[in-house]
Amino acid sequence: MIIYALYLEIIIDTNNVVVTLLGDAVMRIRPFFWCLLAFVCISTLVFAASYRTHAPNILQVRIVQGLVSDKPAIIEVSLTDTQGLPIEHAQIFSHAHMTNMDMPTQEIRTKSLGQGQYIVQLHLFMAGPWAIDLKAQADGFLPSQQSLCVQVE
Repeated sequence: MIIYALYLEIIIDTNNVVVTLLGDAVMRIRPFFWCLLAFVCISTLVFAASYRTHAPNILQVRIVQGLVSDKPAIIEVSLTDTQGLPIEHAQIFSHAHMTNMDMPTQEIRTKSLGQGQYIVQLHLFMAGPWAIDLKAQADGFLPSQQSLCVQVE
């Protein structure tokens, strides 16, 4: 089979492809290299389609109920993307411990309210300084973390 295009002559043989430029320069391209080119192109497209980037998010924390040792502390967490849209179906992890002694809290409940709003309830047993660590993870977003140092009365 012979294909003519301007000053380019391509002859396809069963073993190789012969490309003639301007009738005097001959370049042979083996089928292996055509297969290699196809493999590289397909691999690049598959990689580009499957690679996921993670966007940043904004984690805002607000203490709703006062910090008293005999009542559970209620913390409101708001999770949005950089454009202000709420992030649904996130996982909120929390941990609280006293800063002046080794006393973590065991009772932690997290509840989703929808529209990127979450409520964290935890019982801080003793009066004194506490550190509360909150971490949020959502698919397609970078994990974000915020720490609060509070004084329980």
